[in-house]
Amino acid sequence: MKKEKLDLIYQALFHNLGSLIARAENRDNYSEELVKNWLEQNAPHWSDIDSQQKVRSEKIIHLANQMASGSDLDNPNVLSDHFKPLADIFNVFKEKRSHLYKPLSLSEDDQRLPESANLEGLLITQQDYKRILDKLAAILKEHSFSAESIPDLLHALEALCSFVPVSPGLEDFEDINVSQHSLLTAGFAAAIWDYLEEHGDDCLDAFSQEKVFLLASFDVSGIQDFIYNISSGGAAKQLKARSLYLDLMSEHIVDSLLEKLELSRTNLLYVGGGHAYFILANTEKTTALLKEFEASFNQFLLENFQTGLYVAFGWTAFAAGEITRQVQSTSIASLAAYRAIYQKTSRMISDKKLSRYDAEILKFLNKGGNNSERECEICHSVEKLRKQVYEDEEHSLCHICDELRKFSKRIADNTFRVCRGGAAGLPIGPDAVLVTAEGDQALQTDRFYVKNKWSLDQSGTHIFAGDYRYAEIHEYADMAQDKDTGLGIRRLAVVRLDVDDLGAAFMAGFSHQKDGIYSSFSRSAIFSRNMSLFFKFYIQQFADGKKMTIIYAGGDDVFAIGAWKDVIDFTVELRQAFLKWSDGKLTLSAGIGLFADKTPISLMASYTGDLEEAAKENDKDSLSLFEEKFTFKFDDFITEIYQGKLINIRSFFKSQDERGKVFIYRLIELLRDYTKINVARLAYYLARLENSSKDKEAFREFKNLFFTWYNAGAKERKEAEAALLLYLYETRKD
Repeated sequence: MKKEKLDLIYQALFHNLGSLIARAENRDNYSEELVKNWLEQNAPHWSDIDSQQKVRSEKIIHLANQMASGSDLDNPNVLSDHFKPLADIFNVFKEKRSHLYKPLSLSEDDQRLPESANLEGLLITQQDYKRILDKLAAILKEHSFSAESIPDLLHALEALCSFVPVSPGLEDFEDINVSQHSLLTAGFAAAIWDYLEEHGDDCLDAFSQEKVFLLASFDVSGIQDFIYNISSGGAAKQLKARSLYLDLMSEHIVDSLLEKLELSRTNLLYVGGGHAYFILANTEKTTALLKEFEASFNQFLLENFQTGLYVAFGWTAFAAGEITRQVQSTSIASLAAYRAIYQKTSRMISDKKLSRYDAEILKFLNKGGNNSERECEICHSVEKLRKQVYEDEEHSLCHICDELRKFSKRIADNTFRVCRGGAAGLPIGPDAVLVTAEGDQALQTDRFYVKNKWSLDQSGTHIFAGDYRYAEIHEYADMAQDKDTGLGIRRLAVVRLDVDDLGAAFMAGFSHQKDGIYSSFSRSAIFSRNMSLFFKFYIQQFADGKKMTIIYAGGDDVFAIGAWKDVIDFTVELRQAFLKWSDGKLTLSAGIGLFADKTPISLMASYTGDLEEAAKENDKDSLSLFEEKFTFKFDDFITEIYQGKLINIRSFFKSQDERGKVFIYRLIELLRDYTKINVARLAYYLARLENSSKDKEAFREFKNLFFTWYNAGAKERKEAEAALLLYLYETRKD
């Protein structure tokens, strides 16, 4: 990367620091001079930044700042409300305006999900901002302004400034944080610089109408099949490794592409779940590199995974005037243009997926590859097989599954390296392998990835992955039984869940209020990042202490496995937290399958996926429990079954003997075969049991309750049946 461009990125990155400095110093206004003086005093290497092209840089940064704001109106450098907290991004999401705010906090390794509150319940002081500024100053003292320092400084900004509003006194910008706005400003500045390098500075005169930018994106296909469609006894041990591997592959695609484009992660809007979005320059060089990179990476995927994995890139050119709210215009036109940019990019990706391979590649694929009678015992590939002896047996594995077997032993590590130059290890891209930090130190390291760490003492690109693990998967069925009483069905459960209509929410979630003025790249980036952190970082707190393993947690979906009761508890806790976190404006649908411990992973994944789909078909916001017939709206399951009928049933039957179990089975039969005749049979049956009951008052209370459920309708009867089954599973002796 040229030094002029690198210096511009750093100048743009710290351009919006003035509002934070002013609050820390209790000033009413701020200026570029204030930022410059503070940096000169607190960043020893700031003097290395070249200021010879000051006028040009200021012009580019000014335009980039407008692009990041989504408006050609310049934000005033006056603080009307010094200590107003960051507004919740969901305030302006969907139709209903909310008035919630986030507490000012630093992102830390053990941080819990921050809860929004009314403005009156939050207090921020000058000292709070001074503490943040002092921490930032300490980081800047340790780093030069080189290309190698960018990952650490971006991480520091996110850890320190994600809850600092960039313009707390401006209603239409009070939900934009300093961290994301600074990254976007730097990213747009770098894209403008690239465009001017190819087209010349004269185009600045008509900047708003020039198609200067590209919204670029990629999508990796085949992720779920790669993770779940595996067999053999050792497959379960690879599940988490395969999931983490694909997460790291997506991160590697991002960084490798940006490296080729001579850019940094300031140009990255979002990465997660096999997807990513970038802001790039609309130049011939950029589009040529995108095509070249796409072809090269797909060649790598073909050589290592055949057609199992595929990455498609899409991009759309746009002008500043299409997405910025201008002084004399309404926001309707920019909203339509904003949507069209995303839709065109998505359409390009979809078209490529429909015709993935050219004639030459199809000819190669039709040759059939290796005709060996042996195949990989995990993924069934017949390519690049290795004979390995472990656990006192000989195994036949392909090179990917063999390397994943080794990698699975180290996935608890927090630091990983990508090495180049023909090094041995787990292939992650063209001429690149993935190793742990403690791996072969002789290998040349291209970059470091640091997992699940907010702390600022580890250098590298920081990523997050839901990787909670209580025990080995094969142990969870036994753990489902109470270790003291032996009660509980010996089964494990799998949950698959995802966010309902997330694509539509991403495209149009901010378009409903004030004619869509809140639709902007900054809010899309913040929304996506927050969603990713919920499912990749904060998800750990809902699993904490539960007998389960999070296998996959992408940008919006989850696959977890564990002792069956713990999986249900986890699902309920996560759903309730998600509903509150999104201010009730987003919902989840989930499927939970119940399995014997020897069930193949692929079958568990497939069956639970069908349950998840059944929940989606129940008008979303639903849970399918064990069978499609037990599909409930989430609120009904939680309040009517999990926290209602099941508790009533536990309360009554805990004092009953084994005869009570027979009683439960008979009640379930009657619930399943509801007729007017059976109403009479139920009354007779309950009357007989009441006569022989020791605690007639308790029995009479339960009898009346059950009669109410039985006669209330099909919905109540299904809820009662599910609650009785859950109680049977809790108390059964296997």
